[in-house]
Amino acid sequence: MAIECNVIDAGARYGLHPSWADLASVATFHLFEMESDEAERLTRKYAGRPNIHVHPLALYSQDTVLNMSIRQHRGLTSLFDADDALLRRNDYFLQEFEVVEAREVAARSIDSLFSDQPVHFLKLDVEGAELEIMKGAQKALQSTVLGVRSEVLFSPLYIGAPLFGALNEFMLAQGFELLNLDYTGGGNATGQFTMPGRYGKLVSSDAVWIISNDRIFSNTGERLLHDVVRIALFLMNNSATDLAIDILDRAVSEYGVDLACVKDDVFFKALHKKVLILFKSLLGLPQLTQDQITSTYQRIFGQAFPIMNQFYETGMFD
Repeated sequence: MAIECNVIDAGARYGLHPSWADLASVATFHLFEMESDEAERLTRKYAGRPNIHVHPLALYSQDTVLNMSIRQHRGLTSLFDADDALLRRNDYFLQEFEVVEAREVAARSIDSLFSDQPVHFLKLDVEGAELEIMKGAQKALQSTVLGVRSEVLFSPLYIGAPLFGALNEFMLAQGFELLNLDYTGGGNATGQFTMPGRYGKLVSSDAVWIISNDRIFSNTGERLLHDVVRIALFLMNNSATDLAIDILDRAVSEYGVDLACVKDDVFFKALHKKVLILFKSLLGLPQLTQDQITSTYQRIFGQAFPIMNQFYETGMFD
């Protein structure tokens, strides 16, 4: 059976997130955008892509109707009122946060909408409503979801919207662990007198969570095989190549997973190619010997690592 990968993207205004861009043709995406104009644009953008579905709906903790504030910067449209005093105090996006229209929108919960199909990954960017969406996805989070990427707030930009700590506490309770933050040092800049790269106050970022190893390896058979491939590829695309290789190695060495069973699957091929590129780049670094790299590859994939000209003759790069 082909490896299924269903991704829910709430707040998909600009299309697929960069971390999913190279898998645009091998995963199934459900893009949710509560602003109807933007949903129509996304529908046009992905016309002819049967694996990418656009839903002109909001996601929330329950099936309901919500009031949203459309702002000058459409990417800041939210269910929450902005904290104007905080914005002025920090000279932060004053014009961009200006409300230009109010609308009612229909909302559904993930558990309600996807009660008959598995959800494997979530990407949430909904200006403060991320925790409410997670609350409406608890069945999925506790059963099939492997990883979550969500925007998180460190400053109370939106009145009543939960901050990072509340989201992290909720995710821990669902059996997830924090993987990393997409924070490279840039905050809300104040003036010109700063060193390049690190500046300003940290306002928001993306946080990424994955299920614990105990949960990954609690399944058996095809479910374990497919979950290992799915989460390893997610880790490769989210700056955690070390964890991806560790999970693959443990799956094969300790749990008897046979990756050869899916060697022709397009999702597995995408993972295999990424591991090949990673190991090729590691060959030039001093901390690993060639034998360490080639033996790990042999153990995971059951075949010799292609060296020198053989690397480009694998057919992976045609």
